[in-house]
Amino acid sequence: MFTLRTLFASALLLATGGAFAQGTITSGGASYVHTASHWDVSPEANFTGVGTGDQLFESGWWFRIEGDTQETVFTAPTSSNYTGNTATLNWTDLAGRGLGVAKTIVLTSPGAGQGEAGTTIAVTNNGASAITLHLFNMADLDVNGSAGTDNAVVVDANNRYIRINDATAGQCEYRGPGSVGYLVLPFAAATDVAAQLSNTTVTNFANTGLPFGPGDFTGGFQWTLQLAPGATGTVQLYIACNTTATPVSLQRFSVD
Repeated sequence: MFTLRTLFASALLLATGGAFAQGTITSGGASYVHTASHWDVSPEANFTGVGTGDQLFESGWWFRIEGDTQETVFTAPTSSNYTGNTATLNWTDLAGRGLGVAKTIVLTSPGAGQGEAGTTIAVTNNGASAITLHLFNMADLDVNGSAGTDNAVVVDANNRYIRINDATAGQCEYRGPGSVGYLVLPFAAATDVAAQLSNTTVTNFANTGLPFGPGDFTGGFQWTLQLAPGATGTVQLYIACNTTATPVSLQRFSVD
């Protein structure tokens, strides 16, 4: 059965090479999917085998170089590979802005109905001038496979750790270590987190929207990197369902 959410995502499908960049990684019974329509402002993704139904409706990345008048979504990569529990994606010149990007997603599953997708993004400034780079992730989680019945709270503001619980069963953890801010808003095509990142104005996340619910959760993290010519900055993101996300002591992020 089609829902309004499915129809909305389908309506925004862009034929920009996303089909070749789609793929699936697995670990035990867990599965993480980038669909063909992932590479646009409604970045469809699926996270299954980690609880009842599909825990994830969308999750994608945007960037802004200081001085830009709006954020830009990550469109389809130059190359991609999905093998076993690991996806590797590369952009040689993201949006023509002189940014080389390597993205790795590793899926782990400690047991039945449990799983974590850990993402590392390394961005290299291939330009001739130093830049201030803002990176953004947004995620639309549907804990327990259902929209509209989720509650979210900050577990640790310093370590950018948000926990989302369904009203009946199940929970997911969303962590953006090293981020400078978060934003949480209810799903709505014109006003949610993806919409804020896709409009024609500058958006900065100011740690607003929590506690949240019950409702249809969308959330996001923002990182700010200072990159000299040739320098590489690295950020990490974790989405874990019905298991604990990677402890901050085991997370690493840096600017070289």
